Amino acid sequence: MREIHAPVHEQGHRGGRELISAGLGLLAPFVAILGAELFEVPGQNSIKEIVAGALAVALYCAACQFWLARMGSRGLRVNWPVVGAMVAPLLAVCLLAVAVEGGRTWLVFGLPVLISGCVGSFVGALLGARGTTKEIVIVSLLSCRRSLVSCATLLVAVALILAAGVIPPVTIDRFPAAAPERAVPVFWAIAALNLLAAAVLVLIAVRTTGRSRLSTAVASAVAFLAVVSGLALAGPAGGFLEHGPAMHTASILLFLCVAADLIAAVLIATTAFRMPTRA
Repeated sequence: MREIHAPVHEQGHRGGRELISAGLGLLAPFVAILGAELFEVPGQNSIKEIVAGALAVALYCAACQFWLARMGSRGLRVNWPVVGAMVAPLLAVCLLAVAVEGGRTWLVFGLPVLISGCVGSFVGALLGARGTTKEIVIVSLLSCRRSLVSCATLLVAVALILAAGVIPPVTIDRFPAAAPERAVPVFWAIAALNLLAAAVLVLIAVRTTGRSRLSTAVASAVAFLAVVSGLALAGPAGGFLEHGPAMHTASILLFLCVAADLIAAVLIATTAFRMPTRA
């Protein structure tokens, strides 16, 4: 009888998919906020806002689980530990919101987001498993290079959004609460940081021939910088919502930048982890 054995490369990375799934799960609340912001009504939680946030989380979790399942699933079955690893941090964030803001937050935001996240994760994992009836596909060096270039594109997009969509309205005199004399230099510095990180990723993608200690260390450092950039933009993104409707566009763009930075950080770390070793 013919037996199919998992490649050595995949056997060493089985536990890594749970960690990746948990990291992606931590980003789900940001995705919910971004989706809800598009339909926000000041002073109230509209049905459109709640539905948009829940739908955004469902699509995000489905896409993540579909990708993770195709990366490592071996048959027509759902990998429950990977699904649970994504749902667990989402549940923790929702419970934290309840503890801080009260039970109404659970009904308005936490419960719909949690339910949609669970449903999306299950559907994505199921579809991904059905698409992987062949033996495990080992991620090639070419796909890792493409992933790094995609991450670099996200970082460049963040820099462009800051330069063209955030900094100009912040510098307008009629929004003194935005503190342009302090915010604008920080935004320029973050934009430059993202461009530098993108250049490093492209250099790694072009020159690398496989995973090494140096490439892993550099990619990890770039992922850390992307996380720092995203967290630095999260404060202004929430603060600008209080400066009137005219600043809402800048706030939404900043939330997009936060999501792009954090997603890029996770993908960079994932790619460095999945990079095939040099022969």
